[in-house]
Amino acid sequence: KTRVRVGETWQDLPDNPERFDYWECVLGREGFTSERRYWQVQVGGNTWWGLGVSRETAKRKGWFITTPQQGYWTVEWDEDEDEFTALTDCQTPLPRSLKPQKLGVYLDYEEGQLSFYNVETRSHIYTFTDMEFKPNEKLYPLFYTEDSDTDLVLESPDPDPVSTAD
Repeated sequence: KTRVRVGETWQDLPDNPERFDYWECVLGREGFTSERRYWQVQVGGNTWWGLGVSRETAKRKGWFITTPQQGYWTVEWDEDEDEFTALTDCQTPLPRSLKPQKLGVYLDYEEGQLSFYNVETRSHIYTFTDMEFKPNEKLYPLFYTEDSDTDLVLESPDPDPVSTAD
């Protein structure tokens, strides 16, 4: 299992183009250019997190909102602001009652869709449709948090393609 947490100590890391310099974001190791993929993330009691996917060419420097216009498709939980949101270009509020402990994330690359599910209740949370990206452009799983007390736990770090027979 892979864990994501905000560190309490500043790390002096190289400012390479792949690194985010403002937001506490990390991308999955493997980018996807085809097929269907599914992975689960345990968010537990984390008070501020976001999950989704990012285009390989998406902006990573400076301040921005992780919206489709910027090359990101994410849902975000912010306990302090009392918000659960799909970060669409106009932001789509989601019912706080849907707040999961574990999310399933399903990417259908060919259809240009990304769906989020509450794993415990086996219920749908939100689907981004008509995702726009260049043919064969890599999409990477995206994770971010500002909670230094509770990890995000990726339960399948290298999601395998989902069989169409499933």
